[in-house]
Amino acid sequence: MTKLFATVTAASESKPWFFSLIHQLSEFWEEQRNPPKPIQLTATPVEVPEMWSKHRARVPRLLSVLVHGMMSSGGGGGGKHKLTPPSLGKLPRAADKQLAPPDPEPAKNLDPTLIVEPSVVAPQLASLPQLNLLNIGDPDGITGPPSAGSGNGFGVGTGDDHGIGAGKGPGVGPGKNGGYGDTPFHIGGGISSPVLVTQILPEYSEEARKARFQGRVVLDTIVLEDGTVKVVRVARGVGFGLDEKAIAAVVQWRFRPARMNGKPVPVALNVEINFNLR
Repeated sequence: MTKLFATVTAASESKPWFFSLIHQLSEFWEEQRNPPKPIQLTATPVEVPEMWSKHRARVPRLLSVLVHGMMSSGGGGGGKHKLTPPSLGKLPRAADKQLAPPDPEPAKNLDPTLIVEPSVVAPQLASLPQLNLLNIGDPDGITGPPSAGSGNGFGVGTGDDHGIGAGKGPGVGPGKNGGYGDTPFHIGGGISSPVLVTQILPEYSEEARKARFQGRVVLDTIVLEDGTVKVVRVARGVGFGLDEKAIAAVVQWRFRPARMNGKPVPVALNVEINFNLR
């Protein structure tokens, strides 16, 4: 360790101090002769493949020209406080609205006035493989007599609400607020879009300014239930410090969150920022 610091110190003393001063003055006069162009930050919507789903969704451009995306939510659970675990079975029909929760147990009323088909709120289930079974149940359940499981709120599973699984909601699997697990589903069926209320424009990095570099940064983000923004990944980076500048600005954005049945839900958004020197 001592040798390392000695080497660093020696390297810093290898040139007289006025060499650094001359270099700084040279950069200063260069910028005076060729002042940097004013910065213009723009953003336009583009067609970008959805992050999780194989199905394309036509997303309404209701937020601004800066962002476009799809809903991200999912999950469900239920049960009837049974001592036996949820039984293995096929998933019920997927729907935007649920009129009757799934129930693996045989109907007690054999002469109902109105028959309503059980369903789960998970539109993307149409693209998932179905188990070749007769009874409704939990795809992760066990083979045995029909059982709704130890959860709460009807449905099937160990979770809560009118869905299937260990989550909380009318959907299927972990997570909450409907959908399938933590995977996204398309906007629609009473789900509102989030509204951008506070937007911070990114700064131009000094490295990119000096290099006269222009480029486009694309971020995959999620607007959470409280309206804050989480950057999931840089879908398209350009370097020169612009990726970091874009992230630093976008995480400061604030939204009125998307809602489903009056409750805030997370939404995945694709954000594109064009850095231009004009």
